[in-house]
This record gives sequence, C-alpha cells and structure tokens, in this order.
Amino acid sequence: MSKEPRWISIERLLDDYSIPVLAEAVDKFNVQTHDKTGRRILATEGDENDIQSKTFAIAHLAQRRTFEIDPLTEEEQYWFDEKIQTHGSALDLFGWPNDQLPDFKKIQPHYQSEDEVERWTKRSLQEFEEELKSAQSLTKAGEIHGVSRQRYSQVINKKRTENNFGKS
Repeated sequence: MSKEPRWISIERLLDDYSIPVLAEAVDKFNVQTHDKTGRRILATEGDENDIQSKTFAIAHLAQRRTFEIDPLTEEEQYWFDEKIQTHGSALDLFGWPNDQLPDFKKIQPHYQSEDEVERWTKRSLQEFEEELKSAQSLTKAGEIHGVSRQRYSQVINKKRTENNFGKS
C-alpha cells in the first residue's frame, strides 16, 4: 500500500508566500481541490460561487489581501482566527500534493515590460539600501521587482562593489 503525498493547502502556504505569488500559482500551476467524494481534482474554471473553481480561491485570496491593506481590529482578528480554527478556511480546500508544488520562488506575479525588468537595476546604491531597509529582507525586496532573493542580492552586491572600487 503506497502512501499518498502530503497535501499542502493555500492556507498553509500563506505563512511563506505572498498573496500575489499564490494567486499567480492558482492561475497557472494546476491548483487542485477535492470533489464531493474527497478525490483530488484540478480546480475548475467556474465563477466565484463555484467552490471548486480557481475563481473561488482567488476571491478568498483577494479577501485576505484586503486585510493586509486595511488590517482588522484586534477584536475582528480574534473572531476571524476563531472562525478559521473552528470551521477551517476556504483556502484549505485548495493546494497541491507536496510532490507537485510549483516552484513559488520563480513565480513573478507582477507585470513588467522588458525595459522595466532591468530598469530597477540602474538605481543608485543608496536607493537599494533604503529599499532593502524598508523591505526588511532580500526576499521581500526581490518580490517588489518580481525577482528572486538571489537575483536581488547579486545586483545590490554589484552596486556595493562598484561603490567601494578604488577606496581603501
């Protein structure tokens, strides 16, 4: 008897990835859900009232995004958390088996033209340092530009090296 791969829900993934990244993954990477008998199926292309549709999952991600923009009061947050613990989250219904997870670090959810992709690299070291301080991590700073932590790190380190060239 083979062991079924562990299910990783979107609710769980919210701990590690941004809502835009997860929304892009829902749209493009075969998000799964369950049918009435509990079998895993690909999410449908239905509308937001279809609890098996990608649109339903996106609508619930959009609701979470509103909480980021306009945070809940302490009391509202308590009741929201209580509801999630008691009844679960609609986002628990969607996800991937752990052996089929998309590579979330490569997902770039924000549209950028070819020029914009490299334009961000032309800024001054001071602008990079301020942005990094504000973002509080290379990963979050990279997400601002739709690039990986590694790519952001490469660019800022090159700027730092150029800035120190000829200084002793």
